[in-house]
Amino acid sequence: MAGRKKFDLKREYRKTTRQLADLNRDLAAKMILLASETGDTSPLIQAVDALQRADDLFSNEDTPRETAEIRQALAETLHTLGKAQDDADALERSIAAYRSAITLASLIGDDNMRNRLKTKYAQARKLLDAKRPAKPGVRGAA
Repeated sequence: MAGRKKFDLKREYRKTTRQLADLNRDLAAKMILLASETGDTSPLIQAVDALQRADDLFSNEDTPRETAEIRQALAETLHTLGKAQDDADALERSIAAYRSAITLASLIGDDNMRNRLKTKYAQARKLLDAKRPAKPGVRGAA
C-alpha cells in the first residue's frame, strides 16, 4: 500500500512539474509577443527568465519542440529590435538565443529549422560586428 502511494505521489509530482514548465514556456511566448508588438525589450528579460525556469525543470533531451520555437521567436524578436533600435545588447542576446535554438533544433532532429537558425545567427553576428568599432592591430582597422 505504501509503495503504491509513493508511486502515485511521484507520478503527480512529474505531472505538476511538467505543467509548471509548460506554464513558464507559455509565459515566455506571451512576453515575446508583447515585446514584438510594443518594441519594448523589457518583456524579453521576463521571457528569458521564464525559459530558464522551464529549463531548470527539464533537461534539454526532454525539451519539446515548443521550447525550440519559443527560443527562435525570442532570437528573432531580439534581432529585429536590436536592428531597429541600433541596440548592440539586444543583438548580443539574440545571438545567444539563436545558439540555444540551434542546439534545441539539433536535439529534436529538425535539420531545416537548424539551418534556418544558423543563417539568421550569421546575419545577427554580421550586424553586431558592423556595429563594433575595429580594434587596433586587427585587420581592417584604421
